[in-house]
Amino acid sequence: MPISRDLCNIRGMRDQDLTERPGRGWTPWAKGTGDHDIEKVWWAARCLHFPKLNSSAWFDGSELVGIALWGFRGEKWCMKLKPADWQPLPDKFRLERERAQQEALDRVRIAAEARMLAQIRATGKRQSSTTA
Repeated sequence: MPISRDLCNIRGMRDQDLTERPGRGWTPWAKGTGDHDIEKVWWAARCLHFPKLNSSAWFDGSELVGIALWGFRGEKWCMKLKPADWQPLPDKFRLERERAQQEALDRVRIAAEARMLAQIRATGKRQSSTTA
């Protein structure tokens, strides 16, 4: 299902709104990716990637709360300051998210190990030889 432009309040946004720091009420640009830092404060926000702009934006509902730049723009990010009544993610939901992430990581590791073992059984070698 395609995302409606109204859903994310993107109709009135310009490219510069997704690549420039909005100003007052936002943190200064910081080096690095910033994914973890933004999601730690704005835990209900969802990330949208804009590959043609080399940027990612986090929206909490229809409000822009974080921007991360990458690619030719360099790795930097900023986010809206947390509100005065901010509450951290409840432990119940945080533990569930961590469990889901760990399960996904375990599935990837198990699949990689299975591919490696299948290759060893098929060839009888641990690694393919580079010499002919």
